[in-house]
Amino acid sequence: MRAIAVLIVVVFHAFPDFLSGGFVGVDVFFVISGYLITGLVLRDLRDQSFSLRHFYARRVRRIFPALSLVLGFGLLAGWLCLNFIEYKQLAKHTGSSAVFLTNFMLLREAGYFDNAADTKPMLHLWSLEIEEQFYLLWPLLLLLFKRIPRWSLQVLLLLMASSIGYSFWLVFKGDLARDFYSPLSRSWELLLGASLAIALMNNPRLARAWRNPAGWWGLALILGAAVFFDKDMAFPGFWAFIPVTGAALVLLAGMNSSLNSVWLASRPLVAIGLISYPLYLWHWPLLSFARILASQTPSPEVRLGLVALGFVLAYLTYRFVEQPIRRGQGYPRAVLWLSAWMVAVLLMSHAINRLDGLKFRHHGMLNADPSTLVVGAERGTLTPSCTLPSQQQHLVMWCFQDGKIQPPTHVLLGDSKGEALVYSLIRSSDAMKSWAMIGPVNLLSGENAPVNRAAYDAIDANPNVKVVVLANALRGMFRLDAQTGLIAQHTSAEDIDKNVATYSQMVKHWQDSGKAVVFVVDNPTLPDPNSCISGGLTRFDWLNTVLQRQQNPACQLRFTDHLKGTAAYQEFITKLKHDNPSLLVYDPLPLLCDIPADMCTISKEGKFLYSYGDHISDHAGMLMAAELLPLIDASHP
Repeated sequence: MRAIAVLIVVVFHAFPDFLSGGFVGVDVFFVISGYLITGLVLRDLRDQSFSLRHFYARRVRRIFPALSLVLGFGLLAGWLCLNFIEYKQLAKHTGSSAVFLTNFMLLREAGYFDNAADTKPMLHLWSLEIEEQFYLLWPLLLLLFKRIPRWSLQVLLLLMASSIGYSFWLVFKGDLARDFYSPLSRSWELLLGASLAIALMNNPRLARAWRNPAGWWGLALILGAAVFFDKDMAFPGFWAFIPVTGAALVLLAGMNSSLNSVWLASRPLVAIGLISYPLYLWHWPLLSFARILASQTPSPEVRLGLVALGFVLAYLTYRFVEQPIRRGQGYPRAVLWLSAWMVAVLLMSHAINRLDGLKFRHHGMLNADPSTLVVGAERGTLTPSCTLPSQQQHLVMWCFQDGKIQPPTHVLLGDSKGEALVYSLIRSSDAMKSWAMIGPVNLLSGENAPVNRAAYDAIDANPNVKVVVLANALRGMFRLDAQTGLIAQHTSAEDIDKNVATYSQMVKHWQDSGKAVVFVVDNPTLPDPNSCISGGLTRFDWLNTVLQRQQNPACQLRFTDHLKGTAAYQEFITKLKHDNPSLLVYDPLPLLCDIPADMCTISKEGKFLYSYGDHISDHAGMLMAAELLPLIDASHP
């Protein structure tokens, strides 16, 4: 059954289009882990040989050997393959893995600004951390159950119900990241396996007549979920019941089922099951580092070769690392050395993080300076208020100001594109100009939208506000084609006119009240700049030829193709200017693109113009601010 779970996960990670729901293999692992660890503890309690010290020592000998090897590999590969920003993030993930807190680290990172999952080589360890967090507390509860056996069932059912309820509540709130990574919303899956172990130990003949069909039904549920689920579902939530129930049914079937006694007990699956743990650890870093080096998803042949390499490394780890340590005689010494190595990994990771990803590793061989990828370097230093009343600040994601003048003289309304720009406007403005950011605000939502109404009222109530800057992504204004990322061809003239009318209403309102209004044209859509880094990353030329960072072919965009793909947006801008002659429209395209050469690129003169996704970097923001601020001053002396 471990083999089925790990194969599902590996195929999903390597070929997600082939097995779109393979992530459910992790849920199968959770049920298996809860079942096995509970059975182990219960047997020791029955034999009166259970010891917490020995239990945790066994966990160290089981978990640490392969894990410490993979973490060490990650730090070494990161030194060779990653720029300092990526290496700093890897160090955070590696350090948190050494203390089994990666899931909380990933939860903190989850959100709009998060980088792609396949560029995080240690991301897959979140599931291992949840298991270890469960193992930390569950034996203590089993000891408690032994003392109060009469209440054990009620407590167990209460814990499961609470976990399920919390998971459903998070789905209802739309907090899917917390539902995915939190041990509180996932523990019911381990507890279901634990409950099954308790039930079978107390009643070995439980449902024996139904065990053979139960096994086949369970496998059908697991494989059905793996085939038909996809990453766009609100998972785990209710959907997790399907693979989790399937795993529980297979475990319930036991060896009375032909599925387990014949098929799952076959030599190939047993062999894969034995190496399932190191295979799970190895396969993802290999795929992730290959994705980073290629700056795009590697070819199917490369991915297949990496999966094969994962099997080889898993076997070697099992044969020459795990087995000698687990079967060796020096029990206390092995635990001590393994623990010392994990502490060393933690300290190395902390040092890499504190030393800013070890910038000295790079020697000018990259196509652009990774330090210019930064946006919002001073995010944490700004005042967390934005002219909105305190009781309304929960409506927005970005509510801050520079604090030079109270209330501020300039307000930027927009989404993440505006947020990427406002830091440079703050940095470049003199002491008599104070900026605030309110967002996300999209005028097309209408003045009755709660966040819009709150922002408009706050601006109207502050006569000190002299300038309103509007900066939104065009994707928030027009429907985009899912394949090309460009504006859908069927956008009608009526849609454009409607958008112009909505914008014009607020523009004229603010202008009538004596405020200057500025519209910032959105920048071209290019891939995440981390996939546009190319060149060598070490001082050794021979090694750079092997580990060369490739550039994503989409890192260049013809200017004419950008105009063609955003024709509806360009028409919107033309009509908006025509209907509002006093509106200052700032277009950064001449700055971000080489128009005579008909080319828009991700970097310019060795510096990145973009940060995460298609958002401008601080470098580009400073160039834009140098052009825009004088125009604002001229329009509103």
